[in-house]
Formats: sequence, structure tokens, C-alpha cells
Amino acid sequence: MKQRWLRLTVGSIVVGIILIYGFTFILYEGNLAVVTRFGAPRMIIREAGLHFKLPWPFEKIYTFDRRKHCYDTSYIETLTKDKKNIIFQTYVVWSISDSLRFLQSTGDRKTAELNLDSLVINAKNGVLGRYNLSALVSTNPEELRLNEIEAEILTEVAQPALNRYGIKIFQVGLKRLGLPYANTRYVLDQMRAERLKYVEQLKAEGERDASLIRNEADVKVAGLKSEGMEKAAKIKGEAEFEAAKIYAAAHQQNPKFFSFLRKLDSTEKILGDKSILIFRSDSPPFDILDGKE
Repeated sequence: MKQRWLRLTVGSIVVGIILIYGFTFILYEGNLAVVTRFGAPRMIIREAGLHFKLPWPFEKIYTFDRRKHCYDTSYIETLTKDKKNIIFQTYVVWSISDSLRFLQSTGDRKTAELNLDSLVINAKNGVLGRYNLSALVSTNPEELRLNEIEAEILTEVAQPALNRYGIKIFQVGLKRLGLPYANTRYVLDQMRAERLKYVEQLKAEGERDASLIRNEADVKVAGLKSEGMEKAAKIKGEAEFEAAKIYAAAHQQNPKFFSFLRKLDSTEKILGDKSILIFRSDSPPFDILDGKE
């Protein structure tokens, strides 16, 4: 009796497990499920948790990750508007928007990313053919057009990806840019030429500013010199005027003594320390030497 009860219990558990496994499934957070019945889509489930279904072969569950994915496209060599070859790689941020269309067109992430790769490559070839190499690589920020290029690639791939594969593309961006040797040399020469041009511009601006500073300094120096000479002339004139007044006052007080001192001063200035001169003693200003004055 006990063995029979044990067999019934084990059998019931096994049958229960089979029924649970066959008639239910668990959908985890961040996923979605497409339920098909005999191959035809029946419903789409987005809420996480335990859900009921019919066992195989009546119904089948396809589970997809509905979170955003980042995919790095393959490297391609393409041609710019100015006929320069570049090696280009981009990244694509995408997620499943139409799960039924995604199931029917791709069915899995790997196939979806291969389809995206083809779309992006075609878009990149078309878009980059409208831009020069300087739009991607330049020392002049005004020539760069990376944001415009990325926006145009996104515009060209977003609608086809949604219509064909049920995929929504959020962003397409430049990840890596490589150049063949010939292009690398061209870019370096271009950067060098732009830098030299920039240096020459800075030198010209510096010389212009220096010339302006020198001219301003010369004008200020000339003004200061003129002002100084004017003040000096004024001071000298005032000094000479005062000296003339002093001489006139001294001459009025004692004309003979004043004349005597003036003659001594003149003699001292003329003779100096080591001079030998012969003049008549009665010739001015040497007539003071005969003692008659």
C-alpha cells in the first residue's frame, strides 16, 4: 500500500512538472515574447512574469531582448568627395520596435546586426561621397562636419531599418577613422601647411601690433620731448631773466667793481688751467692786470 502511494505521488509530481513546463513559460524583465500557434503569430507579451501557453507543437515561444544594443559595424574603405580613400567604422545603437516584423525578417540578434551592417555601409558610401576629407580630419574646427555626417547616415538608415526589420535606430556615430598611407601623408602635409599658415598669420598680427605699439611709443616720446624742451626753454628763459636782473642790480650798485669781476671771469674762461697767451696789458680784459682800474 505504501509503495503504491509512493508511486502515485512520484507520478503526480512528474505529471505536474510536465504540465507546468508544457503549459507555462517565464518572461524575464527586459525581454518580450512572440507566441505563435501552428506557425502563425497569436500574441505579443511584454510584461515580465509567468504566462500560460499551449504545449509544443501547438504553440511556440520566441523570446527577444528589447533593450538597446550597441553594434560596431565592419570596416569599409570608401571615397570622399575630393577623391580620398578612408577606412571607416561606425557604431549603431538600436532596439526592437516591431517584434513581429523582427521575427519574420531576422529572427535573432546576429542576423539583425548583419542586416544593419549592410544598411549602414550603403548609407556611409552615399553620405561621405558628398563631403571632402577636411570634413572628417582638419585642424580648423570650422571645416569639421562630423555631426552633420552622422545625422545624415542616421536619417538614411532609420526608416528602412524600421520598415524592413522592425528595428528602431537611436544613434549612428563615428567610432574609428583610418587612412591609407598615401592619405595619411596627404593629411599630415595639409595639417603642416595649415599650421604654417596659422603661424604666418600670428607673425603678421604680431608685427602689426608691434608696429602700432612702436608708433604709439614714438608719438608719446616725441610729445614728452617736446613738452620737456618747452619746459626747459621756459625755465632757462626765466633763469636768464633772473640772472640779468641780478647782473643789472650788481652793476647799479658798483659799476667799476662789477666790470672788474666780469673781466676776471672772462679772463679765467679764456685762459683755462694751462694756457699761455701774450697780449698788450692795456687791451681789455687784460687791462686789469696793470692795476689802473
